[in-house]
Amino acid sequence: MHSRIFLQPFRQKRASLYLTGQRLLATAASQKVTTRCEQDALHVKWGETDSAYSYLWLRDNCPCPQCLHPSSRQKLHSSADIPLDIQPTDVKIVGEEAEITWNQPLRHSSEDKTHTSRYSLDFLRRYQSSKVAERFRFNHITPQTWNRDEYKLDWISYHDYMNTDHGLSKAVQRLYNKGLVFLKDVPTVDSAVTEVAERIGPVQETFYGRDFDVKNIAKSINIAYTSLYLGFHMDLMYLDSPPGVQLLHSLKNSVTGGSSIFVDSFRAVEQLKAKYPEDYQVLKSTPVTFHYLNNGHHMYYKRPTIVDDEEHSGTAWASHVNYAPQFQGPLDDLSPEKTKQFYRAFQRFADFIEDESLRFELTLQPGQLVMFANRRVLHGRTSFDPSSGDRHLKGTYLTLDSLKDKLRVLSAKYGFDASV
Repeated sequence: MHSRIFLQPFRQKRASLYLTGQRLLATAASQKVTTRCEQDALHVKWGETDSAYSYLWLRDNCPCPQCLHPSSRQKLHSSADIPLDIQPTDVKIVGEEAEITWNQPLRHSSEDKTHTSRYSLDFLRRYQSSKVAERFRFNHITPQTWNRDEYKLDWISYHDYMNTDHGLSKAVQRLYNKGLVFLKDVPTVDSAVTEVAERIGPVQETFYGRDFDVKNIAKSINIAYTSLYLGFHMDLMYLDSPPGVQLLHSLKNSVTGGSSIFVDSFRAVEQLKAKYPEDYQVLKSTPVTFHYLNNGHHMYYKRPTIVDDEEHSGTAWASHVNYAPQFQGPLDDLSPEKTKQFYRAFQRFADFIEDESLRFELTLQPGQLVMFANRRVLHGRTSFDPSSGDRHLKGTYLTLDSLKDKLRVLSAKYGFDASV
C-alpha cells in the first residue's frame, strides 16, 4: 500500500501542433506526450500509456469560469446541453495545459463564438483510467479485517484528536482500516461526544435526538437502556440511511459487568464465504425485514444481511453487513423452502459472529470513548448489576459520507497510511 497516492504534477514544455488528414496531432517533446483526435475521442499518450477521453466528456467537464463556477466549483450547464456530434477544431498543449477549441456551442446556447476549453494535464492524468480515478477518490483502498488477537488497542488522546490534524487523521484512517477507534482523556461532560463527532462532520440526528443516553431505565423503549445482556448488532437498520459511524462515551461506570464487546463482521463474512459459499450467496440475495414498532414509531426497511462489493475488491465504502437480530421483523415474502435456506445460512453466519476468537472486549472507563463503523463492526454489551453502581454512556452518530469526506481531504494532504 502506498503511503501517498495523490498524483504528482506532470511537467513538459510547450508543444507543436500539426494536422494530418482527419487527425490533429500534438507532441510534447520533452516528455513524449502526444494527443490525436479520433472520431469520438481524444487520445492522450503518456509515455507508454494511451488514454481515451470522449469529446462529450471533455466538453461537459470544461473547467473555465463560463462552465464551472469559480467559487462554488459547480457546473453552470447540464450534460444534456452537450451536442452529440461535438468535435474539436484545434488541439494543442501549452505548458501544463491541453487547449481544445470546439466546432459548435452548447445546445440551447445563445453563444455564437467558438468556445475554447483548457484542461490541466494533472486533471487529465487524474481521469486517464477508471483505476486512476478510483485512487483519486480513495476508493481503491481495502479495509483490514481482524479477530480478537489481531486487533491492537492503541489509544488516541483527546487533545491530539481535537487539536491536531495528525491526531484526527490517525483516527479517521483507523476508522476506515479497522472500523474501531478508542479515545482517552475525554472530558466527562454531556457535550463531549457530539464535540468529538463534529471534528469529523455534523452529527446524524435520529428520532433519539442529536445524542442519546445509554443507562438502565425502568420500562425501557430500547433493550440498550436495560442492564440485560445486549447481543451483537448494528444500530438503526430500519432506517433508509443507517448511521455510518457510532460514538459511545463513558461518563460513569462503577457497576459489576457491563463490558463493551465488538466483532469485525467483515472477518465473519470472509469465514462464511470460505466455508459455506452457498450460504454466503443466500445472505447476499435474501432481503431481511428490519422494523421498529414502539413508542409511536413505525420504522421499516428491507436489506440483505451481506452487501459485498466484489466488483471493486471489497472497498469499505460499498461493502456492508446488516445484522440486528433484536430489530428483525417477520420475513413476509419467502417460500417455506427459501425460508429454511435463509435460516440455515443465518445460523451459520451467527456462529462465526459469536466465535470467541473474533470477540474484542473492553470495559469503558469514565473519560474513554469508542468510535466504530456501524455498518461493519458489530457491538454489544455484557449484562451488569444495576445495584452495584452507576453506568452511563452518551452516544451519537455520524453519516458514512462525513467519514469519506474527512478521510479523502486528510489523506490527500498527509497521505494514507494502511498500517494505522
